[in-house]
Amino acid sequence: MERTRAERNMGIEALRIVSMYMVVVLHMLLPILSRTDRRPGVFEMTWLAESAAYCAVNCFGLVSGWVGAGRSVSVGKAAGLWLQTAFYSLGFTLLGLAIHSKVAGDPLLWAAFPLISGQYWYMTAYFGVMLLMPLLEAGVRDLPLRSLGLLALGVLALSVTGTFLTPAATMSLNRIYNLGGGYSVIWLALLYVVGGYLRRSELLKKLKKRWAALLYLLCLAVTWVSILRDEWRWLSYTSPTVLLEGVALVLFFSKLELRAKPLRRAVEVMAPAALGVYLIHISPWLYRAVTGRLTLTFPSYGGVKCVALALLTALGVYLACTALELVRIRLFKLLRVPRLTAAIDRLTARLPGGEER
Repeated sequence: MERTRAERNMGIEALRIVSMYMVVVLHMLLPILSRTDRRPGVFEMTWLAESAAYCAVNCFGLVSGWVGAGRSVSVGKAAGLWLQTAFYSLGFTLLGLAIHSKVAGDPLLWAAFPLISGQYWYMTAYFGVMLLMPLLEAGVRDLPLRSLGLLALGVLALSVTGTFLTPAATMSLNRIYNLGGGYSVIWLALLYVVGGYLRRSELLKKLKKRWAALLYLLCLAVTWVSILRDEWRWLSYTSPTVLLEGVALVLFFSKLELRAKPLRRAVEVMAPAALGVYLIHISPWLYRAVTGRLTLTFPSYGGVKCVALALLTALGVYLACTALELVRIRLFKLLRVPRLTAAIDRLTARLPGGEER
């Protein structure tokens, strides 16, 4: 049974960047989609862009399982995640209070505990996955490949069943299994398992990039056409087309070779900053005051221009947030935060059974 540490795959690291860019695109499209009113051209094009980017969150869940295969669980990483999230949560809350002193509730208390307060739903759900990670890692690492594959097929079957049935059955399925439409710890944990299988499967590793790209385009077409026909349940993280879009992108990027040194260097620098981009641009106060307002007027330009402007705006937001996150990373290094998280890992390794693998 293979138990080696997962090697770094630059294609997968590039997918982190692309996926986070797609997340920014989704949030830039959100104000537009609420104002299209089925305007010809704008409606079709904006929902095409939405359908193309909707698998981004699933990609992150799958990538977590891919890169986690064979790695030890890190308590220090969980602590670092908390510090990074609280840094932005508290920082933007204080900025908001300085500008708008009257804020309902106790925002500082919520900002200090962002991983349990729900300010960032993905971070809250992912933190729950980190609590389950010892169990998930043991399963991904030690289960026979056939059994792991059956689990992955079970996730797909669950997704297909819930989407092909009536909307009422879909809601019932989400309620019974606590999938929450994909906004849940359970769904991210399932994606972790599927991602682990994708990395271990020799059969899927033989799949050509062109077939992975074709699978993505086919699933995108089905999702988009379903939306045009008012079949909205296909646009969900738990939808089989959105799930398979994410699987296709993981398989495609895992085979992507980045030979040019400048490109590899750019990925090495930008990939670690991807999570910070999410924490910055969707910070509740900043999104309400700035980023959520950037695309409000775009529908007046027509379908193609509207989407093009949204994509360019998302790129600008992404680059600006990346720059800020790189400053934060440098600041944490000066404050020796990485040493602190490493010390936490060394301390937990000394606990009874701490070094057992």
